[in-house]
This record gives sequence, C-alpha cells and structure tokens, in this order.
Amino acid sequence: MEETIAIEYLTAPEGKKVSEVGEAVDVLYQKYHSYKAIAQQLKVSDKFLSSRHHIFQLPKGIQWKIDQGQIGIGQGYEISRLENEDDQWLLALAVVEQDLKANECANVVNIVLKQEGSIKDALSVSTGVRFDEGKPLMLIIRPDLWIPMSRAAWGQCKNWEDLCYQLIRQGVDVDIKKIGGQLEVLASNLLEAGQDNTR
Repeated sequence: MEETIAIEYLTAPEGKKVSEVGEAVDVLYQKYHSYKAIAQQLKVSDKFLSSRHHIFQLPKGIQWKIDQGQIGIGQGYEISRLENEDDQWLLALAVVEQDLKANECANVVNIVLKQEGSIKDALSVSTGVRFDEGKPLMLIIRPDLWIPMSRAAWGQCKNWEDLCYQLIRQGVDVDIKKIGGQLEVLASNLLEAGQDNTR
C-alpha cells in the first residue's frame, strides 16, 4: 500500500476493512516509528492506531474473522496481546464459537500473561468455556483438531463448516470403483509377497 492511500484509509476509515486500516497504520509506522507521531500528523487517536496495527499483526485467518465482524475490534486487540499463535487461535475460536466479550477476553489474556495457567485453563476458570463442549457439528471433530481446522478454513476465508462440506464433496466425487480395484491389486501383491517370504 502506498503512503497516500494509507493516509486516506486512516483519515477516512469508514467502510474500510479493519485489516486494511491496520495495513495503512503499518505503512506509516515504518516511516514515523511511533503511533504518537502518526496521530499528530493525521489528527487521529494513537489508541485507534495501536489497536488496528496490533490486529494487522494477527494471522490472516483471524483478521478475516475480524473483517467479517465475527470478532470485534476490542476482542481482536486482546487476542493480539497473546504471544503464542496457538493461544491466539484458541481465543479467537472461543470468541467465535462461544461469543466471548472483550472484557472476558481481557481477563483470559491477563491470566495467561501472568503465567497463571494455560489458555485452556484461563478460558475455563475465567469464562467457563470448555473445549470438550460446543456446537453439535463441532462435537463431531476431536478438540485437538479444532484449531488446525479453523486455521485451514479461516486462512481460505471460509467458515470451518464450509471447508468440511467442501472436503466431503471432494471425497464423494472420488471414483470408489477405481480405488477399490487399486486396493485389490495392492492386497494381492501383499499376499504374494507374504507367501514368497514363507517359502
């Protein structure tokens, strides 16, 4: 993004995606090296600049959920305070799936940053969120796969349910007869190899 466009995005952010505004902050931050300097130049709040810039540094899939409005700016900022990317993903997933508010996110993040427990412990203690519970479709997938599924889906700008549906559709389109024939040949080869070893 060019500097002139970045200035335009920051002086008139209405209708722009949060990630685009964050990118604009990033462009100007590289030149001015402080939010205060940018704020003075453009007559905008340095808190506004800081929160958007932190959100811009989140993984693209989480930024997409923020742009979609499923994760609020306050929640996104709290997620960005976490240093561990897996923790960021888990908190983002909790926001989307369990509708955590910004103050609940702040409580969870503060617990983690004080090293008083893991992100899962902090979620459970602070908000009651447990990842062995959830929406019916979520329960089908093992909890240890929720983060990788969300990363894969959100990284493609899709909800994970849509990605699952797409993968199922691709699986249905597979030629079962062809695969069955290949398995028969493989089984036959293994059987012959086993018989050769016993002679």
